[in-house]
Amino acid sequence: MASIRLLLACLPLALATITVLDPSDYADLAADATDNTLEADYTTDNSGPQYLLYNITGPYYYSDEDGEIDHQTLTVDANDTSVLVVTEGSAVNVSYTDVIKKGYSTWLNQASFFGVNAAINVANASTTYIDHSNITVHNGAANIYAYGTGTTVYVSNTDLYSSGPVSHGLYAAGNGTVYASNLRHYSGGKRSSSFSGDSPGGYIYVTDAVAHTAGVGSAIFYTLGDSYGKDVIGKSENGPSLFSDGAQSSVFENVDFTAGLLAGTVMFSSSTRSSGASLSFSNSRLTTLGEDMAALWFGNLIASATLHATELNTTSGILVIANASQITQSFDHFVGWEENSSIQPAQATVTVTESTLSGDIVAYNGSSISWSLAEYSSWTGTASTGRGTAYLAVALDKTSTWTLTKNVYLQNFTNADTTNSNIASQGYSIYYNASSSANAWIKSANTTLPGGGSLQSY
Repeated sequence: MASIRLLLACLPLALATITVLDPSDYADLAADATDNTLEADYTTDNSGPQYLLYNITGPYYYSDEDGEIDHQTLTVDANDTSVLVVTEGSAVNVSYTDVIKKGYSTWLNQASFFGVNAAINVANASTTYIDHSNITVHNGAANIYAYGTGTTVYVSNTDLYSSGPVSHGLYAAGNGTVYASNLRHYSGGKRSSSFSGDSPGGYIYVTDAVAHTAGVGSAIFYTLGDSYGKDVIGKSENGPSLFSDGAQSSVFENVDFTAGLLAGTVMFSSSTRSSGASLSFSNSRLTTLGEDMAALWFGNLIASATLHATELNTTSGILVIANASQITQSFDHFVGWEENSSIQPAQATVTVTESTLSGDIVAYNGSSISWSLAEYSSWTGTASTGRGTAYLAVALDKTSTWTLTKNVYLQNFTNADTTNSNIASQGYSIYYNASSSANAWIKSANTTLPGGGSLQSY
């Protein structure tokens, strides 16, 4: 992974450049180049049956028993086969061990929903501790898969490497849980996120980690359930830092994420519009590289996001997009009503505290964005409608400031400083809907703003 400029928490204004390494720095990437061109088959029979077709099996198999594995090399080269299976209430410790998996998965749904073909599959109220190990997979396989209520995997001081499609690093579903610390991950394949949940939801908790994905549609976190990341450096070359599908929860603290495709974070619903999705960043930085990439993107979803002491660095100058849209199965572009007539507008509520942000918020096709600044935050930018009608609301507390960069039309405008002295208009105006009850405090007045602009009703 390339050098990254990091904010040092212990030195508030100090910057340092360090080189962060991940498993790709010592792997033979050229040898896996063909593997990483493979596509996930999500079209044949809709990815296959959604019930378990066959027993999950592997050469190292523990069922209702305890075990210890240390200083060994475990391998398998077979399709639809794991290396290590821990099931039916087993407890297995794995230390100082290399796990190497080759072989393809026949059905995408079998791999996604049940962990078929994963290098390590832990299921059915089992517990596994993994430390000081290396887990390598090829041809499309998860490194570690946790499935089922009561199933818990603990991973520490471990490297994960994968090639091939849908090769997630940590993967949890069916209420399974993974706790990971001091982890390094790299995936080169498509749709191969570092830390992923699946349906029914899984729970992923990651601290002190480095994550690097190269394939299209491969995020750092893919939330179906709950995701928590603390002290994580992540780079997605051809994806966002986060995919979140449906009413899921993603919490990030002291992370530094870089995204190369779609948006910094992508929150959507792949079925009907759902409500209750949440996202938070605290003491973090999110960087987007593409000229059309927003930091935060919402589609076909009702969601909330909180940014506390967080930087959003965008090449596009766009902080937030809300749209009537979602993601294709290839995870490489957004689609709208032309592919799914049931898509509905997004409703995004974003609360900013103790942050300094520059950029615009944009809503499309009936979507809405409620943008709130509090606790000494400052914003330089505007709110606008990209296409069709949209609903935009901006709120400020007395400690926060807004510097306008264009005229803005708002459904709702709320300012705890009723004199509007915390607004630098630069000659631009705020137009508000006089019919909205949220604007009653303005009393339908037209007033001058600091900097020569005005506050006017429409």
